[in-house]
Amino acid sequence: MKRAKPEDFIHFKEAPTPPVYIQYKGIFDMQDLYETIADFFRQKKFKFYETQQRLRRPSPFGAEILYAFKATRKVEEFYQWIVEINIETFDLRDIEVVLKDGTKKKMTKGRLWIQINGVCETDYEGLWEKSAFLAHLKSFYNKYIVKKIFEGVWWDELQYKIVLRLHALIKERLKMASEGLEARHMGGVH
Repeated sequence: MKRAKPEDFIHFKEAPTPPVYIQYKGIFDMQDLYETIADFFRQKKFKFYETQQRLRRPSPFGAEILYAFKATRKVEEFYQWIVEINIETFDLRDIEVVLKDGTKKKMTKGRLWIQINGVCETDYEGLWEKSAFLAHLKSFYNKYIVKKIFEGVWWDELQYKIVLRLHALIKERLKMASEGLEARHMGGVH
């Protein structure tokens, strides 16, 4: 994906959110994490795809696995949201954990590196690029009609309601120290 700045919106058809990262080392339930991410996008009415899963040969320290996910949602006829999640695991080993109620559960010990990218893309079907007249009309439309809505509502909703909420949800599932959404007390633009 070509990354453009929001002020270049007139010429480009997408505006990315800043990438957010999570680094974690410890014991976690990979199946629970996978299901949590898929359920989050299902509740938000996204189409969720696993685009890649790669297993590298296990080293003496453990296996390395890459999971790549993509979620898309056509919000309106003119724009859509795309969220990409890359989860890289290192030094994975299966261990058996005794829970508080005394039951045993298989979990995973290792390191996680998670990257979440979001993009708000306009004219995703390319309807405004069929002729030079439509391209100029699109430029006018982007510059004078939808620029404030794009920057103030569409992009903000993607950043705060999707990307950062998913970031907080993953941290919560991993039981990290900074649980909760940092932007939860910020006023919405609705």
